[in-house]
Amino acid sequence: MKNMDSATKFPAQKKVIIVDDNVSYLSMIRNLLKSFYEVYPAPSAERLFSVMEKFIPDIVLLDVNMPGMNGFKTIKLMKENPRYKDIPVIFITSKDDENSAAEGLDLGAEDYITKPFFGSLLLRRIMNILLIEQQKKELQAFQTEIKGLREQLESQR
Repeated sequence: MKNMDSATKFPAQKKVIIVDDNVSYLSMIRNLLKSFYEVYPAPSAERLFSVMEKFIPDIVLLDVNMPGMNGFKTIKLMKENPRYKDIPVIFITSKDDENSAAEGLDLGAEDYITKPFFGSLLLRRIMNILLIEQQKKELQAFQTEIKGLREQLESQR
């Protein structure tokens, strides 16, 4: 995995929650990511929400087909909740039909990856999404600063 050192350029390790009822995939993805991120496996959507009560992750990797609450219902609930709505989500699933992928993206997922997948590409996609999120936060901070400077200038006139 060449050039993955760039995944470590973030000041603090980012937190990733993996949600999958398949223990083999949970373990495989956790092992793939643990050198680059703080990884928290969750075997169900219910467990995801329980973990998110303790901290807000930087990204969620979410399966679609799970017993109980499926991934589509999970992302709907996340996007309806002000506390969770801005957390980026990548679907990683064996559900490989076009309609499911479109539904996942329409529900607000940043990406939709089908199993099996290439580990190096998953790492790059996560890194890219986290970089975009970081840049969005920086842009919002700059916009707030510009607004404050603009108001300051207006009050001096």
